[in-house]
Amino acid sequence: MTRPAPWWQNTVIYQVYLRSFQDSNGDGIGDLPGLTRRLDALQALGVQSIWITPFFPSPNADFGYDVSDYSNVAPEYGTLADWDELVRQARQRGMRLLVDLVLNHSSDQHPWFREACSSPQHPRRDWYVWRNGRPDGGPPTNWRSVFGGPAWTREPRSGQWYYHAFLPQQPDLNWHHPGVRAAMADVARFWLRRGASGFRLDATAFLFEDPAWPDDPDPDRQPPWPLQPFNSNRPENHGVLRELRAVLAEFDAEFDDERVLLGESTTDTLAELRAAYGEQGDEIQLPMNFVYARHWQRDAPFFQRLIDETQALLHDRTPVSFFSNHDHWRQWSAFGDGVHNDAIARLTAAMTLLQRGTALVYYGEEIGMADLPEAELAAAPLGPSRPRADPRDRARTPMQWDAGPQAGFSAGEPWLPLPRAWGDRHVAAQRADPASLWHWYRTLITLKREDPALHAGAHWPLHTDHDTVLAFGRRAADGTLALVLLNWGAQACTVRVQGLPAGTGDAAEVLLASPPIAGPQRLPQVSLAPYGALVLRAVAVNA
Repeated sequence: MTRPAPWWQNTVIYQVYLRSFQDSNGDGIGDLPGLTRRLDALQALGVQSIWITPFFPSPNADFGYDVSDYSNVAPEYGTLADWDELVRQARQRGMRLLVDLVLNHSSDQHPWFREACSSPQHPRRDWYVWRNGRPDGGPPTNWRSVFGGPAWTREPRSGQWYYHAFLPQQPDLNWHHPGVRAAMADVARFWLRRGASGFRLDATAFLFEDPAWPDDPDPDRQPPWPLQPFNSNRPENHGVLRELRAVLAEFDAEFDDERVLLGESTTDTLAELRAAYGEQGDEIQLPMNFVYARHWQRDAPFFQRLIDETQALLHDRTPVSFFSNHDHWRQWSAFGDGVHNDAIARLTAAMTLLQRGTALVYYGEEIGMADLPEAELAAAPLGPSRPRADPRDRARTPMQWDAGPQAGFSAGEPWLPLPRAWGDRHVAAQRADPASLWHWYRTLITLKREDPALHAGAHWPLHTDHDTVLAFGRRAADGTLALVLLNWGAQACTVRVQGLPAGTGDAAEVLLASPPIAGPQRLPQVSLAPYGALVLRAVAVNA
């Protein structure tokens, strides 16, 4: 008997930025009980798996990505009992939960780091990365952190410097130390025992550094892209990721349900992305494709080449496509032209969700939530629930559920304000409107789950005779072909689809179209509206 494909292949993973998703107690901060309350709404959209951003105790220098206790829940997000209830309710609905695991660093308030700072002789001193400074009293190297400023901070008692790829409040763990590796493996086991179906691994590119500690030859480069040979994607990463896969495998056998690693495997090239899976496919099953996600231009030829190259290179692996997340622009704002945003959002959604592989959807993407305007973000107050300004907060505003106060997110004052112009763009209104963006997403998710070609079909390269139109196909084992045709131009066009399999019939059923069209289409000629999207089903007559 052929073993069924793992659940995480060819699926949609919905990212919840927990702080902004649903507040259950009126303190203005989203929490685990709030997410539990909204599971039915996610199920209605078709969501079957959820990545939840960190909810561990944290001083919130980086809103949970600076962890002070890896095996607990921060009070503002609930309790371990709330997590257990979320797992129970999710399983009742056939949903899986991914925990965001911060591997590269802890908080400077974590007991491990406090012990490390207490004495150079403390057993946990080497759980972090320490170096002596230069003879002139400066830091060990001239490296810059991802968030700007030096990547080193001097610890005053010993005079040594600790390394931090990110904020000074986020000291890097020393993954060479077996105690660190064992402790983090136990953290993974803790959450797997409590029902996690896997992890989104944070900052996996930065686990190791060049042991020669060379200076950066161009520390002031513009733009200040952080990935460098001396601080990222080191060969040593692979051993750690294989060890984590082995931990997951302990639970695969116990529960007969394969656990998964979704990785923030930041890479500059497709070859580096390929390497993140491991030579034997035994590392991260789902490395996120940042080559795709970093391109924000409406550029059909670029995406045509990139999609075809990615699918060819990863033919035996599962690609992961996305644009928006808690660190990125919202795609509604990034791709939109201010006039055709809704139509363009349908293009980006179809392009991302209908490729072979796994797609990520960021909360609110399905209703066209926009970035908080720059002036409104600058005016957003700081306080206990928002201790520092962060430009990424533009994409972290409260989820817009209904027309009530605070868009149904909270009975209190939200930790971050909604955009003033959010208006009637909310889930309740869009669920009531069959022509809405929410229903477009729901149909795409349903097609990806249920249509044989769009669920598990192979990528089939296609092209057209028009440079604003992107095209690709998905071919099922029975020869059925799904065609995805996207017009990135502001003008209507009629194109000839080229590259169809031999024997493809000329009759094509419309599965989804924006704007809607009636009746079957005749291949190979296809007409597309400005910013039009068309998904067709064709049959290879001689298959």
